[in-house]
Amino acid sequence: MDAPPLAKRIILTGGRSRLAGIIHPSLVAAGAQLTSLSRSEGGVHLGLENLFVNNLVDQADTVLHLAWSTVPLSSERHVGLEWEQDIPFLIKLLKAICASPNRENLHFVFFSSGGTVYGNAREGRPSRESDPCAPIGWYGHAKLAAERLIEEYGQRHGLAYTILRISNPYGFPVPTHKPQGLVPFLLNSARTGTPFSLWGDGTARKDFLYHTDFTAALEQVIRVRPNGVFNVSHGESHSVNEVIQCVEQTLGKKIPIQRAPANSWDVHDSLLDNTKLSTAISWRPTVNLAKGIRRTVAQAK
Repeated sequence: MDAPPLAKRIILTGGRSRLAGIIHPSLVAAGAQLTSLSRSEGGVHLGLENLFVNNLVDQADTVLHLAWSTVPLSSERHVGLEWEQDIPFLIKLLKAICASPNRENLHFVFFSSGGTVYGNAREGRPSRESDPCAPIGWYGHAKLAAERLIEEYGQRHGLAYTILRISNPYGFPVPTHKPQGLVPFLLNSARTGTPFSLWGDGTARKDFLYHTDFTAALEQVIRVRPNGVFNVSHGESHSVNEVIQCVEQTLGKKIPIQRAPANSWDVHDSLLDNTKLSTAISWRPTVNLAKGIRRTVAQAK
């Protein structure tokens, strides 16, 4: 059976975010007509308020809601910022979608967080979507609050939605001023000689998803429109020490390390089961960590 066609008219909020930098070209290459919106208007990005002033949702097939004001570190430094900015904006957006004459045709996709909403993995097994969530940090609490709102709108108003709990995409350029992304910071330390700041002893485990596997999953989500909550992950976790070692072996050089205390809000053991998504959209990740880092290093040269 042929795959459903990709939705043509796609709205992407958070157009200046790090993930938008890979989502935008991927979807345009697949034939989508993509409208990018950002808090800071300019260039190819419209201001977020255009969603409401110009009723953009009335002409869209899919809304990819990526706009978010924090990352885990900044969320701890500015406690409550998401409830001041992101949650009110989400409510306004959900209301606009549910009031739109185009509501029956619209698919809403929310980019949540794979590691932070679950907290630490239980009993050493991967976290499944049916597991209770126990976020440790404010970022995870905020993302989970957003999920609950979307689910409520789905139940009350028939909103067609997909919530993606994404692990740790890597393998693409990330601005060094944004404090998120292990692999690019390791490569920057190797290139510049600047010590890499390692929080804790390096035994914390995360799921690392190569960016082409992530964008392939997203394209299928847009095509198939699965309803509900789904983990988007590689399905294998690696310790920070293992990632450092893999990068060093690939580069053939040691990375200078500067140790710092572990953060109490950082998830130590993140394991994510991707079976539900793989079954729903006929997708499986194909790039393991060693291959992904080799590709990342080759692209950075």
